[in-house]
Amino acid sequence: MNGHDKAAEHPSGTFSAISMKPQLSNGGGLLSEAASEIHRYWYPLLALTRREIRKRYAKTLFGSLWTVLLPLAMLAIYLTVFGLILRAGQTQAEAWDFALNMLAGLLPFQALADGLHRACLSLREDRSLLEREQFPGEVLAAARVLSASVAEVVGIILLFLAASFHSGQASWLILVLPVVILLRILFTVGLAWILSILSVFVADIAEVLAFVTTAWLFLTPIMYSPSALPDALVWTLAFNPLHHLVEMYRGIILHGHVDLALPFIVSAWALLSASIGAWFFRKSIERAKDFL
Repeated sequence: MNGHDKAAEHPSGTFSAISMKPQLSNGGGLLSEAASEIHRYWYPLLALTRREIRKRYAKTLFGSLWTVLLPLAMLAIYLTVFGLILRAGQTQAEAWDFALNMLAGLLPFQALADGLHRACLSLREDRSLLEREQFPGEVLAAARVLSASVAEVVGIILLFLAASFHSGQASWLILVLPVVILLRILFTVGLAWILSILSVFVADIAEVLAFVTTAWLFLTPIMYSPSALPDALVWTLAFNPLHHLVEMYRGIILHGHVDLALPFIVSAWALLSASIGAWFFRKSIERAKDFL
């Protein structure tokens, strides 16, 4: 573990300066207060995110380079297997379309699932930071979600390049994708706040989550077309936020157009998740500290 990690984990290290309540200058007013609040949250969030990325690849030969190598390997494997080998009577173009559509759904799902799994134990793992007065506990789970999103961003860039090469064109809609990724992160953070609290009281949450995310993967049209769902289950798509996210990713990266209702639906799910998650976290965090 390097010096940055030790400073992030030790109560007297990097975060000691922000564990105290921000002080306003005499003439600070609302702008100074807003700046203090932004500093209070963003500084530990970015520092913890860097720590999580470094910690994950700390003992590997290639280090953080794996954030590029893993998505690249995943892209190559899926395109080779589903685009060349398991064509199942499809033409070459149809097989590649299937593989690209599947990857466009798997990337956000894997980032969501990985972020939630990492966030589950965030309060237990960083209890020493949580005990610091005025330390913003919300950043512990949020940092795990952000660190899990790095591979997604790299994978999306590679997927977009592959899709552009395959189709011979690129859509300007790709410029909107960072906003969609932020909405996906916001949605995930809301769930992560809830799970991080529940995991303090119920040790089995991580195991239950593994089952739930697997079921969620197969109940969402990622590896199959939405039209393949039985008529009795079609109605579930309207209440599946992951389905709307996947369709948004596919529309932007692969098709160059999205349904006009999708941005509003995805935004609504993200804001709803974040609002409920923030309310639940702030209402329960003191009891969770006592339990820890």
